[in-house]
Amino acid sequence: MLKLSNDRLTAVFDEQGRLCSLWKAGCPENVLAAPARESFSLVFKRGEDWENAAFGNDQTYRTVAEPGKLTFQCDRLQTKRGEAEVTVRLTVELTDDTLHFSGEIENRDDVLITDFTYPILGEVASLGGDKPPALLWPFQCGTRINHIGAYLRDRNGSDPFHPGQSRRSRSISTTYPGGEGGSMQWMALTDDATTLSFSGRDPLCYASVLQVEEGTGEAPAAVLQLTRLPFVQPGETWASPPVLVSLYTGNWRRAAREYRTWADTWRPQHVRPRWIEEMQGYFLVILKQQFGDEMWNYREIPKLYALARAHGFDALGLFGWYASGHDNQYPDLQESESMGGRAALETSLEQVRAQGGHATLYHQGHLMDVTSEFYREHGAECESVSRWGTPYYEAYNKAHTSRFLSHFTNKQFSTACPSSPRWQELMEEKARWIASFGPNGVLFDQIGGMYPYPCFHPDHPHALGKPSLSMSQGRVRLMDRIQKQTKALDPEFAFMTEHVTDVYSAYADCLHGINLYPSSPQELQAAAAGDRPVQINYPQLFRYCFPETPVTLRNSRPYISQRAVNFCFLFGLKFEMEIRYAADREDLLRDAWPVQRVYAQAVSGLRKR
Repeated sequence: MLKLSNDRLTAVFDEQGRLCSLWKAGCPENVLAAPARESFSLVFKRGEDWENAAFGNDQTYRTVAEPGKLTFQCDRLQTKRGEAEVTVRLTVELTDDTLHFSGEIENRDDVLITDFTYPILGEVASLGGDKPPALLWPFQCGTRINHIGAYLRDRNGSDPFHPGQSRRSRSISTTYPGGEGGSMQWMALTDDATTLSFSGRDPLCYASVLQVEEGTGEAPAAVLQLTRLPFVQPGETWASPPVLVSLYTGNWRRAAREYRTWADTWRPQHVRPRWIEEMQGYFLVILKQQFGDEMWNYREIPKLYALARAHGFDALGLFGWYASGHDNQYPDLQESESMGGRAALETSLEQVRAQGGHATLYHQGHLMDVTSEFYREHGAECESVSRWGTPYYEAYNKAHTSRFLSHFTNKQFSTACPSSPRWQELMEEKARWIASFGPNGVLFDQIGGMYPYPCFHPDHPHALGKPSLSMSQGRVRLMDRIQKQTKALDPEFAFMTEHVTDVYSAYADCLHGINLYPSSPQELQAAAAGDRPVQINYPQLFRYCFPETPVTLRNSRPYISQRAVNFCFLFGLKFEMEIRYAADREDLLRDAWPVQRVYAQAVSGLRKR
């Protein structure tokens, strides 16, 4: 056994680099019920076989112990299918109450290393107190899962964030950045008196997976791990960005502050439009639906703003304002003659501005309709390409009452690679085109999140030549261009997008939130009691790290409930409600929810004061 120890933390490792014991000063109880199965795992492609797996417990190690530092090195990898000339170095350093895990992969073989999982933190059943730990999980603005070990054990082998997908073990996972809601590269276990923080430090934001597995022992426990997709080429030596594991007395906010301090070293700041900072609520209206229903025309936009003000909202989000209708024919959008034509749209937007209001126009920033003219001519140049050489497809169906539409008419889209120069130029051009109608901003949908698809397009300038940086660093460049383009047009012209992440939110003026709604009173009461497994929305996680980021509540109802209003007030969120279908229009026009409307208006007034 090898030990790292100081006056704040003690960590004991075996000869394979597995963490076997971990305890903090003043509490000699080992928080690990059992070590992980292996210290690391790695997957590589050889020939046509993409899944050659090497596991840490099958390797032979050389160990080097230095003051405050341990290194575990295997000179070549052993797999079930033979050896690979790949050296893996695992390094652990102790500073104060924090372990710094880092790795290095030296690829001397004719293989492509796709996956690297390290560190894998063994089974945590308790942090030394009487209460089982809760998991703080970076799912959009945040989720808290009490009694995480028992929660995982009760999941019957399924992943709650991937319904219907079986797992070899009970687990939850999220893909960072943005995929499946992955908003930050850190998580924590806490019993509120003690916190165990597990925090990535990757400024390039490689496509990666945070995962929590159920332990295999008698006591319910959680195993924390991080997988990065490095795509290490033959002849390349790749250094894995560090992961910091801290065990300390106190709540999770210390870990959050440390994460924010680190994020400030690479996350840029910009000045947001004043109206975004002061915005009370985002009144989202789909003028024309995917299936062709024109529910509003351009001349009714001032009426929509009056209805928004009656709810305490001060900004319109106009979706489906184009001739093809919402989620149709992207990126080939054009103004609708049947809804009134360009002149009527410009006049109505001017009337909203004259009343002190604001409006944004929608544009898709991620999807290309496979039936669009642009896709037929340029899609192959712009799209993200999978390892099969085919596009990544997504399907969206906006049917409301028709069973035919809902079951048989999924609209197919190919996903654009944000590293594509033509796509970046097109989005800048679209920002200028949107601005020409006279709105106060543009919402480019989905580019604030979504899956970090590794792109294998041979002609795209992916950062470092890595498929796993095509999305994150491509988005950074794309969104930086849009942010600068919008402010060159007018410092008060806003750039909004959807989803919540630490990296992409740095480039947008406001986020159209997702999966952000108050948990039920019963769930909140159970969470407060702390006597059983329960999952609740926990927006304080992201809001504490990045409180200056404007985020709207994701509320698909044609009204906003009192609880949702209070939720927004408490966490500094922007109100939101959505008018998407004919039934929503009818409810809005007949004032079907007057109590909710008056309450929202009153709280909006309070916030302004």
